[in-house]
Amino acid sequence: MTTRAFDAAVTALSENSWLPTAEEAALGREFFARREMVAPRSLPGMPECREATGWASQHVLWLEDVARLTHGLLENWRSYLPGSHMVALLDGYADQARAVAPLAARLTRAWQTERPDPCSYQEAVWWEEWQLPEEERQELDALTHRLIRVGAMVVVAVDRGEAGYQGQAGHQNGAGY
Repeated sequence: MTTRAFDAAVTALSENSWLPTAEEAALGREFFARREMVAPRSLPGMPECREATGWASQHVLWLEDVARLTHGLLENWRSYLPGSHMVALLDGYADQARAVAPLAARLTRAWQTERPDPCSYQEAVWWEEWQLPEEERQELDALTHRLIRVGAMVVVAVDRGEAGYQGQAGHQNGAGY
């Protein structure tokens, strides 16, 4: 992804100068459907988290999985939709999510070498607090918020594409007024 392509997609969406095609809307829907299927992944032997949000390490590993999924999805669609703003938006999403890869690798290595066996819930809390200090958690939160914003743009693009496509189809059939 180039920043220029991503910025152009955001601008076109914001200025209403891009009406996503049916194919672009289908790509966006497929992305959300596949992302929804990505299950949280825990570090091996990590006890179940009692918090609704899960472990921070689960979120990091989930983001890594979503980045990989998005990259694979785009490999299948990129040649079909060359120059597509939807591809650029999803590329931007994947690039943002991919930023957790070094953190995911570090957490995995640390867990493999440091985890208590068996690991109690409280030991897992302490381990995460040690491995993910407040500053890193804030960076992770900021990354998550950026991904939410990009995801929201994809939702808008899918909605516009579906509405525009239905409107065009209705108009062509004489029912668009």
